[in-house]
Amino acid sequence: MSIVRKLAFGLATVTFVTLGVSTLVSTANARRRHDAETIERAGPIKAGEKSAREPIILLHGWAASRKDMATMRGGFAQAGYPTYVGAFGGEDNIANARAIADIVDVAKRETKAEKVHLVGHSMAGLSMRYYIKRLGGAASVRSYVAFGTPQYGFSVACILAEANGGQMCPSSAFLTDLNAGDDTPGDVAYFAYRSTKDTPGITRLDGGACFVELPDVSHFDEPKSPAFLQSILLAVGGTCPGTYTELAAN
Repeated sequence: MSIVRKLAFGLATVTFVTLGVSTLVSTANARRRHDAETIERAGPIKAGEKSAREPIILLHGWAASRKDMATMRGGFAQAGYPTYVGAFGGEDNIANARAIADIVDVAKRETKAEKVHLVGHSMAGLSMRYYIKRLGGAASVRSYVAFGTPQYGFSVACILAEANGGQMCPSSAFLTDLNAGDDTPGDVAYFAYRSTKDTPGITRLDGGACFVELPDVSHFDEPKSPAFLQSILLAVGGTCPGTYTELAAN
């Protein structure tokens, strides 16, 4: 095959993949906009009464929806945690961080808790970290638990538009800003989870964090995994079920 034909084939493949991903994102966003207007609640939430445990806020990943967090929702509620499941209306991490701030305010008000636990899959971990680092969320967060999150980017995301997940591109302005300085600010317990099937190295966090690796779970099955659920229950309970590591801040 000539160089010209190879280049043409390559460009056609990228265009096809990009159009397919764009269609997926547009469909997912249309489905999620209604969900984003409401918060799903589970577990012991009694209006006007202080909860025995601090609330859990569950947040789905890229091109996913609230229903993907059903296993986590049931597990935390059964363990006695007031559980709030949020939904994002799109793939803009800054807009999603503002949505997290609203959910945190609701959860604190309804449970009379001083702090919450943030638990998010994939891209949600970036929105959560932006909320903590750039929107003053550190004062309201007890623990930050991100699983399968590309903290320093995922090169495949570079084919996406900025508003459709392109912020996960390692060179994006969003990640450049988010990863400047300390990744783990404030009096927050940070946990970074990955499966052995996740891309190596993408879940790093500078500063002090508990790093946990679990075997043989596909990325999109992580929110449904009993192994992830049981380990994250330990994390929000104050135990590091992996290795606590202090990496040098950049």
